Amino acid sequence: MDISHLISIVGAGPGDPELLTVKAERRIKEADVVLYDALMGGAILDLVKPGCVKKFVGKRHNDGQDQKVRQTEICNDLVFWAQKNKKIVRLKTGDPMIFARGAEEIRFCKENNLNYEVIPGITAATAGASIFSIPLTERQKSNMVLFYTACRKEDRFSDINVVADVICSGSPVLIYMGLSCLPELAEKLQDSGVSSSVPVQVLSKISQNTQKSYTTNLGEIETFMETNTPETPSVVIIGKYALGI
Repeated sequence: MDISHLISIVGAGPGDPELLTVKAERRIKEADVVLYDALMGGAILDLVKPGCVKKFVGKRHNDGQDQKVRQTEICNDLVFWAQKNKKIVRLKTGDPMIFARGAEEIRFCKENNLNYEVIPGITAATAGASIFSIPLTERQKSNMVLFYTACRKEDRFSDINVVADVICSGSPVLIYMGLSCLPELAEKLQDSGVSSSVPVQVLSKISQNTQKSYTTNLGEIETFMETNTPETPSVVIIGKYALGI
């Protein structure tokens, strides 16, 4: 397919439009079509030019959509607008390569000879850590960071022993999509040797006007979730130094 379109797979960051990269903002303002995800803030979508087509293509937890069907529809949209030589922005929350399925769309673009680029964005976990002054690495304290999605396969958390080992080493684990199963995850981590006293921070609506942080520990997660209702999207940080500076 030899056409002059451009598909920009853009990381929109955690929600604050001022945290967009300069290049991301420029592509959004230039776009003829924006295909955007479920957690995208209105302030970012307001940057588009008059006449730009804005289409929601996101998925929310338990919304009943079939992942494969949804992804096929997104890819069909990319081809449809590319054939019309449009400037397309595929707008993703955070960074396209961190739990945002960017790889699937990049692979599709390559297989179909589509002209594409990837623009990095600030992922929610690092944004939240900076905003709430939580060092993810620090000399003589933590030497690594683990990004983890608490999705289960066959009712089991993947690599739970690895997650437990990282926490026990003193380094933090940053959990995406984990609120709904946090009590069960906390129980499994304690069964794997993590102390119940390890601090836990829940960072909600990071960088947005209603952002909020909640503090508890691993052994009190169940009680915490019974008495608190953090808004999504949220990132959970578990670790010895998760309380920050």
